[in-house]
Amino acid sequence: MSTAFPVTSITLIQKFKSMPPGGDEAHWVRFWDLYAPAMRQFAVWKGGEKNADDIVMKVLEKLVDVLREGKYDPTAGRFHSYLATMISNEVHMQHRKDEVRRQEDHVTIDSGITDTLLDGGANAAEQLDADWQRAVVAAAVEHVLTKSALSDRDRKVYRAYVQENKPIEKVAAEFGITRNLVSQIKTRIERRIAAIGRELANPRS
Repeated sequence: MSTAFPVTSITLIQKFKSMPPGGDEAHWVRFWDLYAPAMRQFAVWKGGEKNADDIVMKVLEKLVDVLREGKYDPTAGRFHSYLATMISNEVHMQHRKDEVRRQEDHVTIDSGITDTLLDGGANAAEQLDADWQRAVVAAAVEHVLTKSALSDRDRKVYRAYVQENKPIEKVAAEFGITRNLVSQIKTRIERRIAAIGRELANPRS
């Protein structure tokens, strides 16, 4: 089983424009496998925890048109920043729709992609980027712990030591291994996590 997200690239993203509908299914599968976990985590952190899956699907639907019509310009900024803005706007629109329902009002909701979340300037853009990077790390950790070829022991050791924050002595005693081995397991897994994070955060061009 693969220990990394499938590889995507700026070249792949640009190819969507020239592919006929239905002829790019395999590429979308690769794209989905690569980005969906981080997209969902990012949506949750932006306040869309109640309908994160729906938000991700709506963003993907819009992204199909964006990439097929060549609306994304790689020279204008990093792809993950563009994607994060789309997700943030979708979360915002979902909140607006929920508020409208609560007020039993009838307000027209613009479903287009806007740049309002970046209007705050450098600070807003930096925060958006930082939030996306956190989502990448969380998605990478989950991928390694649930989908990579780890032994059950190593997975449990990492969860106990890192996620549950148990003292290394307690973890070593619980699993009948040395403190040194606990540290080695943590290092090996974190290297895998870092590699996946780099793959997702910096698509190959």
